[in-house]
Amino acid sequence: MGNRFSYDEYKEIISLIQEYLPIVDFNDVIDNNLDKYCVIRHDVEYSLDRALQLAKLENELNVKSTYCIQVRNNIYNAISDKNIELVKQIHTLGHEIALHQDPPAGLDDFGLQRYLLQDIRVLSAYYDLPIKVFSYHRPKQEYLQKYFTVGDLINTNGNKFFHYFNGKGTIKPEERDVTYLADSNHLWKWGDPKDVDFSKINKLQMNMHPYSWSKEGLNNLDNTIHVVKERTQELTHSMTEIKTFPRELLKWNFS
Repeated sequence: MGNRFSYDEYKEIISLIQEYLPIVDFNDVIDNNLDKYCVIRHDVEYSLDRALQLAKLENELNVKSTYCIQVRNNIYNAISDKNIELVKQIHTLGHEIALHQDPPAGLDDFGLQRYLLQDIRVLSAYYDLPIKVFSYHRPKQEYLQKYFTVGDLINTNGNKFFHYFNGKGTIKPEERDVTYLADSNHLWKWGDPKDVDFSKINKLQMNMHPYSWSKEGLNNLDNTIHVVKERTQELTHSMTEIKTFPRELLKWNFS
């Protein structure tokens, strides 16, 4: 297998899954009442540019997935003109656009519903797309164990797509009702897909964060450095609208 978190490794993971499971989106599972599937979601936390690159790769592989976008994010502006265009390109490539959200602790069902629908309305309005799916950022146990949803919205941590457990047990991926694998923090905390026997699994959710993946494949430190540089370059170019902006900074290495 190629470098960890490289696009070549991504392709190989997809190939391993496709030997045993059809890769579909969340709506396909609900609409067709599927009992054997893989759904892929991407929680976009740092870079919509990297999300678009991964979306293009998946399109080449004839794979459709779900890109979950944050409204309340300090790293990128989900509704800037540039990022609206990036999201629309991702959607045009055949992928679902969804909400990624970190609701504060202690909300009752009404408060959680209100918080959720506020952000969905924002994304729907600016993207001119129906937002029917949502995922939690840094999910809190109180919300995970509820399998919370509203109307016909799809919670990626709902009981159709997620088997709640507190993370303290020794339950193996293939022993869960729905197997959940995630590359959170540049680590396969709940099981490395290379080590999972997909022939024993009927329902699989993969959560892969676009910022972790690159053409060359990088370790956590080097990848984070690259992401910081990319975001710094983005900020620098965005600041050029200031008349007194020192143009020499456009060539700055920031290393």
